[in-house]
Amino acid sequence: MNCDLLIKNGFIINGTGSPGFYGDLAIGEGKIIEIATSLECEAARVIDASGLTISPGFIDPHVHAELTVLTSGKFEEFLRQGVTTTVNGNCGHSITPYSSDNIYAYMAQKGLISVKAKERNQRFVPPWANFSGYIDVIKNKGTSVNMGFLLGHGTLRWSLTGDTKNRKLTFEEEKKINFLIEEGMEQGALGISTGLAYAPSKYADTDEIIKLSMIVKKYDGIYTSHIRNYIGIPEAVKEAIKIGEASGIRVQVSHLTPTSPEAFDAILASRKRGLEIAVDTIPKTSGHFKRKDRLLQFIGLTSEALETPEGRRKISKKIRFKDHLLVINTADPQMENRTLKEIACEQKVGVDELFLNLLENESPNLTFCQGGLIRRDFPGTPYADTIAHHPLVMVGSDRVFGEIDDPHDWYELFRKGAFPIFFDLCRQKGVELEEIIRRITSLPAQQFRLTDRGILAKGKAADITILDLNNYSYPSNEEIDYKNPLTMTSGVKYTIVNGQVALDNGILKEEKSGQLLSKYGRKL
Repeated sequence: MNCDLLIKNGFIINGTGSPGFYGDLAIGEGKIIEIATSLECEAARVIDASGLTISPGFIDPHVHAELTVLTSGKFEEFLRQGVTTTVNGNCGHSITPYSSDNIYAYMAQKGLISVKAKERNQRFVPPWANFSGYIDVIKNKGTSVNMGFLLGHGTLRWSLTGDTKNRKLTFEEEKKINFLIEEGMEQGALGISTGLAYAPSKYADTDEIIKLSMIVKKYDGIYTSHIRNYIGIPEAVKEAIKIGEASGIRVQVSHLTPTSPEAFDAILASRKRGLEIAVDTIPKTSGHFKRKDRLLQFIGLTSEALETPEGRRKISKKIRFKDHLLVINTADPQMENRTLKEIACEQKVGVDELFLNLLENESPNLTFCQGGLIRRDFPGTPYADTIAHHPLVMVGSDRVFGEIDDPHDWYELFRKGAFPIFFDLCRQKGVELEEIIRRITSLPAQQFRLTDRGILAKGKAADITILDLNNYSYPSNEEIDYKNPLTMTSGVKYTIVNGQVALDNGILKEEKSGQLLSKYGRKL
């Protein structure tokens, strides 16, 4: 037997949850061609995996890289975690409908792309007019990881109604959105996502989402939801379950907080009733670090607003929870990493006055952290037993990218370590290694119908992670440098994407072997 790559002497965990075993694995033409306790073949290359674990490449179902890939398809932070496939277009934000200029306008208004990046992309990135056109742009650029894409309900509704229409869709708007969903699904979208905590998705009632989900269901697509948190986590999860049961669609509850174990219990109960549902969670995160220019963009303003009393009032009104904002990269070390409230009390001034003065007078690198160095809803503390052992829980990093060429403008900590942190949290509770790996490989593959991924088996795509489990880690609270958005996971030796070694003994390669994926093995 001949093969392109032979991996020998590793501990193989195949992603199904069955016990691991020591053995060899052979790859040819981007596929797994044989797995056994011992293989002999003529190989173009041999990797000795002694002392290492061989796993299917990890799948991250909750990513926002649909615009990032237009600038760079390198995705080092995923490869270093062992992630080979990402699902993008979450929280209602996606890359259709209509023109790329329409999408850039939406993303910039929401603060999801900087004005600078928007203008650069409009000059240098080929335009697109629909889902297929976007796929063509990405295929020409290339990517180091596989990518699948959802349609975004927020982007669709905004394109038809604008941002502030707190009303039901008209008959004509319903016809248009139905057509756009059918077009996107036919062109290869995996499903539809909602961001029910954001305008304009939050203006959609449950019945609207059920109707749209019925259309997606015809294509065996999935419904993923940033749930309506403001009505309470358990109630918001019940709404997602109701949508699934009424429409028959598969449901993915996005980034559910582990502080609500009863919501996870409701998901498991609905699965036992027959609903195909699963859930992802962010293992740990800080708040969002936003440089002052990006902070103002998120509220639809620029620094010019500081020049008038009316503009200053708008800034003060639109930024919520100012008392708890942490100040980073300030010229005064006495203020560094402290809240506005603490500093204002010390200086005997109001929080609003202090905030506006900092925006006006501090250096351009002044950064505010919204949510604290450790967020209370994803603190990275031990899971409840019912969450740690929940068979439907997977990792969703919800990775925020900011700008590739300006990484300090908007970032968060710990999400680049989502997978090793999840490993640690589950192993602390006695979850078997094979079960942890099942939840981040075959479980998301099944949920998103990526039928040729997620399992190490003959004929499957050769997406493979080889890692040193004893050193698979991310810096702790005490070790993390909160000013560095580029901290990476350690412990992954090799990440193989469609048979090509993208991370080679810890060294990043310029491979662009990622594929653009639809359901049931279809390549876009």
